[in-house]
Amino acid sequence: MDRLVTAVGAPTCRPETKKYFIETFGCQMNVLDSERADAQLRKCGYQWTDVLEEADLILLNTCAVRERPAEKALVRISEIRRRKKPEAIIGIMGCVAQAEGRRLIDRAPDVKLIVGTQAVGHLAALVTQVERGGDAIVDVRMPNRPAFDRLAPEERRQRHVAYVTIVEGCDKFCTFCIVPFTRGRERSRSPEDILTELRALAGAGYKEVHLLGQNVNSYGLSRRIEGRRMGFADLLEMLAARSGVPRIKFTTSHPRDFDERIVRAIERWPQLCPWIHLPPQSGSDRILALMNRGYTAEEYLRKVEYIRRASRDISLTGDIIVGFPGETDEDFRQTVRLVEQVEFDGLYIFKYSPRPHTVAARWADTVPEPVKTERLMQLVEVQRGVQRRRWQRYLGREVEVLVEGRSTKSERHWAGHTPCHKVVNFESSMTNLEGLIVKVEVTKINPHSLFGRHVESRAESTV
Repeated sequence: MDRLVTAVGAPTCRPETKKYFIETFGCQMNVLDSERADAQLRKCGYQWTDVLEEADLILLNTCAVRERPAEKALVRISEIRRRKKPEAIIGIMGCVAQAEGRRLIDRAPDVKLIVGTQAVGHLAALVTQVERGGDAIVDVRMPNRPAFDRLAPEERRQRHVAYVTIVEGCDKFCTFCIVPFTRGRERSRSPEDILTELRALAGAGYKEVHLLGQNVNSYGLSRRIEGRRMGFADLLEMLAARSGVPRIKFTTSHPRDFDERIVRAIERWPQLCPWIHLPPQSGSDRILALMNRGYTAEEYLRKVEYIRRASRDISLTGDIIVGFPGETDEDFRQTVRLVEQVEFDGLYIFKYSPRPHTVAARWADTVPEPVKTERLMQLVEVQRGVQRRRWQRYLGREVEVLVEGRSTKSERHWAGHTPCHKVVNFESSMTNLEGLIVKVEVTKINPHSLFGRHVESRAESTV
């Protein structure tokens, strides 16, 4: 029988030379949770290894958005089982852990630790309990009060880009989405605490911060600061003006709460990057209603118009689900038309698959798998053409790139991201550009990235 740990005080583990390995799937919030886990385990005396076979503790940080996520996690556990040290502890974190709980242990008895999305801050204490032996441990509690752990700059694995949670959970209850059940109800973090964390990151030399939330647009709808309600656009302006961070990005936006004030803030403050991820999910009003999205295709297009009229060139990306229960050929054609009208710079396209606890999971999955696949491939082809045309506007232009490291191509090639969140690979004669923001002339458009040459400034010529 598994145990639920209630003691979450200071960890007592003293593993000395023990090593841990974390494999992360899914969104930026999972990346941040893995960093939080890193910090907990290092305080506990563990050391990171990127070699699975060396690890004494192996954590799989899972994502429930993937198709058949529990099954895929268990397949990965089976692969790990064949490679790990005999005494190594296996644990599962993330949304699959939260959704499945002890059922994962029933199906994989050698898993000794289940860490829910709200239990990452207790990881050191949980590991201590596991090391004492005995039954497996499960912590999937959902406390009423949010735990917005503030990571110090030195506790982060990434050195130039940092993720900062501003909203946890979601109250929208889209019929396909498991987030309210794995991340809980919506809670906003205090603006003062967010500002303090961003200032610390800026002081440590971080060049870019991503503000994270399942729905960042609903930030602070019930909060007040200086006698007035602070919404998401207010938070953006405050952070741009006072944090000292050169680049601020945010994801994900929900169309229901997205408004023109967010676009106006991006126009006003160059620190706010010209990139918005605004998932429509479908172009059919009938399917949008079944999804409980709270807007129509026309209303979505009106929000897109705010973005297209902006004085800055704002890159727009989104998500689409094909094959939702009840989706007809006509519903799908309306989705194709919306994609052609919007002209996304990037689009993530998924085949629908049911998630536990969601309303749609109780409905008949009426679209055959071959039809889902055919629709996905057709939409991918449409988006490929749209994206190819959209990206031509960068050819011959100079773009600013935050250099995140060397490209895998050669020692003379570097890789990074633009403010509009496009990957850029480029050639340079400089010996060390990592962490700098440099100018690159785009000379080639690849399917999912830009390629160019470094436009060296006088200051960079001494690097």
